[in-house]
Amino acid sequence: MVKDSIIETFDLTKRFEVSSHEDVGYGLEYLSRLVKRKLFKRERRFTVAVDRVNLKVERGEFFGLLGPNGAGKTTLLKLLAAILYPDEGTAYVNGYDIRKERRQVRSSINIIVSGGWLGFNWWLSVEQNLKFFGRLYGLPKKLAEERTNEALKILGLEEHRNEVPFYLSSGMRQKLLLGKAFLLRSPILFLDEPTIGLDPKAAYTVRQFVKEKLNKEYGMTVLMSTHYMEEAEMLCDRVAIMDEGRIVAVDTPDNLKKLVKKGEFLEIKAANMTPELIKKIEGLEFVENVVTRMINPVLGISVIRIHTSNSRALMPELTHILQSEGVQIRFIRNIEPTLEDVFMNMTGKRLREG
Repeated sequence: MVKDSIIETFDLTKRFEVSSHEDVGYGLEYLSRLVKRKLFKRERRFTVAVDRVNLKVERGEFFGLLGPNGAGKTTLLKLLAAILYPDEGTAYVNGYDIRKERRQVRSSINIIVSGGWLGFNWWLSVEQNLKFFGRLYGLPKKLAEERTNEALKILGLEEHRNEVPFYLSSGMRQKLLLGKAFLLRSPILFLDEPTIGLDPKAAYTVRQFVKEKLNKEYGMTVLMSTHYMEEAEMLCDRVAIMDEGRIVAVDTPDNLKKLVKKGEFLEIKAANMTPELIKKIEGLEFVENVVTRMINPVLGISVIRIHTSNSRALMPELTHILQSEGVQIRFIRNIEPTLEDVFMNMTGKRLREG
């Protein structure tokens, strides 16, 4: 079977000039700096947000960009959506060159970014907003009304159809954005951190709608950025791990996890863990790396993940240190590696703090 690439990039690169404190100011002080800058040329400094990215996304695929904040995920999505212009390289989206055929690219995609609900008219109701966008994008009046009613029902917004976006919760606003994607049904959907800031119930609804309705039922190709490894594992057919603007690995979640299959993983849930104690654990024999996450700051409960080359040999010394430091252990168990372990194994960094 010949695969059909709907998105393909070729050494795609984007740089941004780094501003200094001299670039901001007011009045005469700012004018003085401006004159000095013109008279005495200083070297311009740039940061590379997207660094020679080569990537293929197949038609109908649910593809994830996984990486921490600042990895370049949002910039890459904006390049592919023809919002930003590349400094080097190019990409083809639905067969169109993002450099030369930007209008055709934009007509092929729908992009939902964090805070994108600000683009809605706050004086129109939820229902009126959806109908307006349906008509704006060329849907016949009757079809716009039918899809609006269907979107409201599927997304659980029927009770809020007469409310204005200003009074909606963040979860409801995100659903409203997805309703817009449901109306237009473009072949490609770009999602930038679609569940960030949502409560678990709203996040689940959003994920199910995108995966089951938009991706599976309507065949939309979905390219989603996230720093939630659980989200990437749950939704994505393939994942690209991104760090400092570069793609460091691309594969299915299961195949990526096989890359760190050597060794074992322990998970400890405990109270009263301290940074000093974590450093002691990191220094133990057989410990490859340690990832810590505070899950209950009030009770001081943390979850610690340890990548070890020999869990049986590590356990006696590990439990001795924990008990001698007065740590309240809730459980210690062997677990399978996650995409966060893959990311840390490849970059030496964590996906997220906390």
